[in-house]
Amino acid sequence: MLALATCAALLLAPGSAPAPTMPEVRWEAPAGCPDEAAVRAQIAGLLARAPAGTGQAAQVTLRVESLPGGRWRLDATITSPEGQGRRSLEGDRCEALAEAAALLTAIAAAPGLQGGAPGAAPGSQGGPSGSQGGPSASPGLQEGPPSGPQVPPVPEVDAGELEPELPAVDREPEPPAAPTPAPAKRPSRALRATLGLGVGIGAGALPGPTALLRAAAGVRGRHWAVLLAQSFWLPREFAAADDERVGGRLWLAATGVRACGIVGKGRVEAPLCGGVEVGALRGRGIGELMASREATSVWAAASAGPGLHVRVAPRVALTVSAELLVMLTRVRFEVTNSGAVCCRSPVGVAATAGLEVRLP
Repeated sequence: MLALATCAALLLAPGSAPAPTMPEVRWEAPAGCPDEAAVRAQIAGLLARAPAGTGQAAQVTLRVESLPGGRWRLDATITSPEGQGRRSLEGDRCEALAEAAALLTAIAAAPGLQGGAPGAAPGSQGGPSGSQGGPSASPGLQEGPPSGPQVPPVPEVDAGELEPELPAVDREPEPPAAPTPAPAKRPSRALRATLGLGVGIGAGALPGPTALLRAAAGVRGRHWAVLLAQSFWLPREFAAADDERVGGRLWLAATGVRACGIVGKGRVEAPLCGGVEVGALRGRGIGELMASREATSVWAAASAGPGLHVRVAPRVALTVSAELLVMLTRVRFEVTNSGAVCCRSPVGVAATAGLEVRLP
């Protein structure tokens, strides 16, 4: 009879429920924070006090990062049969965030820890709250009756109250915004029109140094240019070779075609140009003459020389050039009985400075 009674008592006695399973924990924290082993030890200690029959599988990712001003931030992602939840906390001490992370993980694996003991739900009136004058219970966790398991309070952090309903199901993440395409780079034009104006000084075409004006228009590519140029050597008076009391007033107008090869790119370019100029040299007798007459003669020369262009705006460049003139015609002006006035030199030079505009 005694054996039967003993067997019956064993059959009727309630079986002990297994302790909650340790969740899968991934802990990432910088130097100065507790390591993963310490966090796991805190979680295991909390789960050991969990009410019987409250365990469930859970996966937890805990990341801590350092913030400016000596503060810390905890991002917790908790996945359980109820769904997936995320929490973010900030505090002045990484140790406090580690304790909060351990409690969040333990509650996810054993939801019964939220009430502190079986039958004591958070926020219910059945469990006594912290007494006045002593340390108060953390929000969402109240102290259970003395006979029940005692759960450590949530560490104080600056993130506000910890919500006991964990884990919460997040909304579906929004798809990332499509990147804004970069504006297409405008291709540079292969050909451009150019307009140029310049002033300078020349010698050889007329008997002495003479001021000159020059205008040019043409087209250019990256490393070449073809120009149509108009030059005007300003009028100047020269004395006859044998009598300074008489002489001639001379000026020159010429039109030329020039071809240039351009070295360099960017703001500074160095063209090397060559061409042919054809025009008219005009003269009129001056001084103590019985009669003054005008004469016109054909003038032609070949030219070649370097230049320098410095771009000061997207379409504007300052220009300088120097060229050698080789006379293709030998013009002669003279005053009767007083000798020649012009022009005996077989070569000449010219130098100009100006402005070039590129269109469009």
